[in-house]
Amino acid sequence: MSSQSLSIAKEAGQVGTVTELTGIFESIASMRIGKIKDRVQRSEAFFAELWKIYTQLRVDPDERLTGKNGPKRDKDNVYLVLTSEGGLSGDIDSRIVKTVLENFHPENTDLIVIGAHGATQFVQNHAKIKRYFRLPDVDQAIDVSPIVDELLGYKQPTVWYQKYVSLSVQEVGRIDLLGRVRALGTGADSKEAGEIISPREYLFEPSVDDVVRYLESVMMEIALSQVILESRLAQYASRFTAMSSAKKRARDLQVSLVMAYNRARRGEADDRIKEIVNSMNALSMS
Repeated sequence: MSSQSLSIAKEAGQVGTVTELTGIFESIASMRIGKIKDRVQRSEAFFAELWKIYTQLRVDPDERLTGKNGPKRDKDNVYLVLTSEGGLSGDIDSRIVKTVLENFHPENTDLIVIGAHGATQFVQNHAKIKRYFRLPDVDQAIDVSPIVDELLGYKQPTVWYQKYVSLSVQEVGRIDLLGRVRALGTGADSKEAGEIISPREYLFEPSVDDVVRYLESVMMEIALSQVILESRLAQYASRFTAMSSAKKRARDLQVSLVMAYNRARRGEADDRIKEIVNSMNALSMS
């Protein structure tokens, strides 16, 4: 076997390994997409239970879920931007950062970033970040209470995130977090309402207002967790699409290399036959 054939065979083997690895990563991304969808459904059921208790306390969500309950902030609004920890999310992080900067007004809006990849891009664009958080591990129990604590007191906490549309499409999403809580509650209102919970029949410690504030904080955590899960879902979908494309390109390249290898081997065989024929002709003429 000539050095050319050996080189082609070696390259084909390497490409075959890449094909297998991309297939594995594709399967992992697909499994995680399914798990995340299940977790979102469970969190929605838990939210519905909390909302039922919340409304039984005879509170008006439109009056309370307005950002008034919380520490006083220097600015009215805050942008919470969800990005990835690494650079394997395609171009969606760059698109989020670009869109946020186009809408960002630092004179009346604070900036909080989740994910190292996006935080780095904001710093490179000279945007002042008030707080930075690592992206929670969605494979574990998500604790977003420190993040929600940073959002309390703002009149309009806005979340920018990676919105999952389909396996091949991910868009820049934007939601009003308090509006999201009210919207989730509207969906929960369609279920049968329970009895009214009154301080005359129940003992509240330390007070009804403290209990209500706690419920609002937990519901904000659930709503934010769902957005983080959707953002992570979009990241996995982006990776799934990238791995599928990479696997297809690797397979196409592998087929081309096999064809090139076969041509090289045929060429080598033809050269040997020619050498034999020429040698035989030379002998017959001598």
